[in-house]
Amino acid sequence: MIDELSIIIPTLNEERFLPKLLRSIEEQKFKGKLQVIVVDGNSADRTIEFAKNFKKELSELLIVRSKRGVSHQRNVGAVRAKYKYILFLDADIILPKKFLPRLLRFVKPRERFLVYVMHIPVRFNILDYLFISPLVLIVFIQQFYSPVLSGSFMFTTKKNHDEIGGFKKGVELGEDLDYCERSFKAGTKYNYYLYPWVLASPRRLRKEGRIRLLFMWISGYFYVKKHGPIYDASKFKYTFGKFDSKE
Repeated sequence: MIDELSIIIPTLNEERFLPKLLRSIEEQKFKGKLQVIVVDGNSADRTIEFAKNFKKELSELLIVRSKRGVSHQRNVGAVRAKYKYILFLDADIILPKKFLPRLLRFVKPRERFLVYVMHIPVRFNILDYLFISPLVLIVFIQQFYSPVLSGSFMFTTKKNHDEIGGFKKGVELGEDLDYCERSFKAGTKYNYYLYPWVLASPRRLRKEGRIRLLFMWISGYFYVKKHGPIYDASKFKYTFGKFDSKE
């Protein structure tokens, strides 16, 4: 049974969402060693102030200021991670109650693994559910030959992260797909679970529109598979991951 975990959360202007995530982590009542690392990319809002409010509830909460860039921020967090198992989360994810104990019952402790779970919109909307259903099926099927995941939730080991060299420096888009592919090629065991799931903000669906977002995800996936991760986002009109708490 996994009894030690470092959770790494890169943030940028997430005062609206981060407190919800931190509260959901605190409510897990994780019985092992739990470190939470917030790596902030110089937010202009009260993200850090709100994070500090959880110092009492999360005894091993560490807040780090960093150069901006989600790949860089995740790598900074991984360097600071004390424990063998690490979980990368986006700030707009919420862990349902008892999520961690349920997940950890499925995950076999080993040196190298990479786990992804199904994401459910935090608020029920039938159109949102119809939108994600085919995506869930695609991700489930692909786990058997060409795993795919999103950086919003990546559960792995410090050994795997270190041995593949972490996230590539300077990557602006597709860093998660690249990380997954390099892990898979290195022999890392990959699993995708439909349960337990996490709750995710639908802000990207609202910002871009479902059809446009679906097109961006699919075209982005094939671009990264063919050309590798994207270092210059201006050459590829893809705004995923560039939202802040005001959006």
